[in-house]
Amino acid sequence: GRRRLLAVLAGLALLAGCAAPAARVPAREPGATSPPASTASTAAAPRADVRLASPTTVKVGYTPFISMAPLFVALERGYFDELNLRLEMIRFNSGALMVAPLSTGELDFGGGGLNAGLYNALSRDIRIRIVADGSHSHPGWGTSVVLVRKDLWDSGAIRTPADLRGRRVSFATEGSPIDYMMRNWVEQNGLTMDDMEVLRLTSSDVAVGFQNGALDVATASEPFPTQAVASGLAARWLDDGDVVPGMQISAIFASERAVSQPEVMRAFLVAYLRGIREYLEADAGRAADDMLAAISKWTTVPAETLRQAGAPYFDPDGQVNVDDLQRQQEFWLRQGMVRERADLRALVDLR
Repeated sequence: GRRRLLAVLAGLALLAGCAAPAARVPAREPGATSPPASTASTAAAPRADVRLASPTTVKVGYTPFISMAPLFVALERGYFDELNLRLEMIRFNSGALMVAPLSTGELDFGGGGLNAGLYNALSRDIRIRIVADGSHSHPGWGTSVVLVRKDLWDSGAIRTPADLRGRRVSFATEGSPIDYMMRNWVEQNGLTMDDMEVLRLTSSDVAVGFQNGALDVATASEPFPTQAVASGLAARWLDDGDVVPGMQISAIFASERAVSQPEVMRAFLVAYLRGIREYLEADAGRAADDMLAAISKWTTVPAETLRQAGAPYFDPDGQVNVDDLQRQQEFWLRQGMVRERADLRALVDLR
């Protein structure tokens, strides 16, 4: 069956250096539908010395996407409140729009995708830090899905990458994580973008493109692929976990002001990792209604759709794949989308 999404909580180990060390949650093996049951345990309460001495408010930028699910779960279950941390949530339609307010300190934290525009910003001495995993690709998990128009899939007209020649294919927004995935995919299969008609549709527009026959193949982010398949418009082909395993898709960012307050950073990340670990242990067959409700509230995606949708993967310790950040930057440099190389290791702070 299709990979399952959400449900009961399991073991919590607090952030290394901030709380007692914990066993790592095993990653899914390729093709697995849920983490091993043996990892389940009772969530631990945060250590007393992580709790802030007085109520502290931080401004957090968010996008209404499933990739921010652990943050929404931690928020709705009161994990930030337990540590005396109050979150003022500010919605953005794109993570790129958070860069300026994070740089000026108008935002303390934010979460968003890694794209060519961000790498350009980071090379200009933008004063933000990458402090935790905001999702990355992993076999058996994935939210960026390659879809084929249903009639073309059913007839067998499109079954291999070579069948894309001459087809109308959406690579999504130029410079986006989906664009990165698709460019890598065509290169891996000996194709170029000139072999097909490349279109630039957003995930929300893909269904209409399939419906009116203007689109043959497209990659879209959940929940739009699940909705397109359920409507009979498209068939699911593969996803980011198959094409670019280990790709750092998004991250949690912090302003310099937030980084300069280690007690606030520690409290925020302990609560966030608590959300990640519960999310990783989830299984739709034993769905925890409050977890689904938390994600639905902040994404406006119906809970039943969340049960069926592909799930993003997170490192249970919040680690960021810095080597992949370097790979992405070098790729965009070769593609002419990034003009100057940034020192990414200096911008990643995982303390």
